[in-house]
Amino acid sequence: MAVNINTHRTQHPYHVWESIHKIPELLTACQAGDTNQDIEKIVQQFKFRSITKFILLGRGSSYFAALAVKPLMEKLLQIPISCHVTNEFDSYPYEVCDAHTAVFFLSHSGKSEGDLKVVDFAKGKKAFTIAVTDIPESDLAKAVDQLLIGPGGKKIEHPATRTYSTAIYRILLLTLALIQNPASAPDLEQINKGIFALPKQVDKFIKTFEENVLYITELLRDCKNLIIVGFGPNVANAEEAAMAFNQSTGIPSQGYEMENYIHGPIQALTPHAAMICLAPEGALQERMLGLTTAASIIGAKTILLAPEDIETTKVDYFVKMPADIPDLISPVIYMVPLWLIGYHLGLVTGGGAHPDRLSMDKPEFQEGLKYIMKSDKWISKK
Repeated sequence: MAVNINTHRTQHPYHVWESIHKIPELLTACQAGDTNQDIEKIVQQFKFRSITKFILLGRGSSYFAALAVKPLMEKLLQIPISCHVTNEFDSYPYEVCDAHTAVFFLSHSGKSEGDLKVVDFAKGKKAFTIAVTDIPESDLAKAVDQLLIGPGGKKIEHPATRTYSTAIYRILLLTLALIQNPASAPDLEQINKGIFALPKQVDKFIKTFEENVLYITELLRDCKNLIIVGFGPNVANAEEAAMAFNQSTGIPSQGYEMENYIHGPIQALTPHAAMICLAPEGALQERMLGLTTAASIIGAKTILLAPEDIETTKVDYFVKMPADIPDLISPVIYMVPLWLIGYHLGLVTGGGAHPDRLSMDKPEFQEGLKYIMKSDKWISKK
């Protein structure tokens, strides 16, 4: 049954909602033009510099995007890849970083404090530096050796949404271009086909899913805590979703790697909680379905994100995802329903900041946050 998705959206602007709905268009834009030119330049430099190692750096959503792409990059490129929070890498730079290392700086704004110092450090080691950003005129973009620019430009909304998806997508496309021996890349044909099909799949999914999202928000609105569990690359989505839910709803939320959750935190699960389980096609899918059933029996509300053609377990709501998406590229689309749930849940709970503005208009936040981040990164301009 169709629902009025504007029921709770009583005040403009709708920045986050609009940003989520722009994702398919922006993913398509990543397949051509400037992105392709950036990828070609990076591939040339990789060959010239004989790159044998990647270091991926970011903060918050950008760090989670790095975690999301790492499994695919390792499988197809078969070289060492590590992910770090940027300022942690600055404080504890124990990674070997040399002329054969590529250091990726993931940052939408290109304004994060301390990034330029790390760029200088990497360049001092003769590493190849790449900024994965949407702002070509930013200080970070000007400091690195090469850019991997995303479409969409500067964002007004604070949550990452479109910038998270497009950053992951651009790196997936770069990974395909970096493969030197296709015969040695496992499942390459399926992965290649899947990557280029994602924009249309995301577009179709959004239009179908949002008709039902308000039912899910009603299911979750009275929960005392939210638990999001993933495996493989979707551990990044579990962390990203927990951050988004905390920001927008005020409901305490935590993201977990599946096995780590099973071995300990599950003991604290109660009927007052809700668990969202991410179960794309993959070797660990059956294990996740078992966890979903266990959580239902314990009494928690359960939401399962899984391919539409699987047999459902005991679950309160089954989010039917497209059936032909390889696990290693699934974070691009599996994050979309999580953002929509977080957005609409934030509108009805009122426990957090308004999901379109967060706390950007609150004077106490403007005063407090100036001690830990640049004001032009988060204070809304009126």
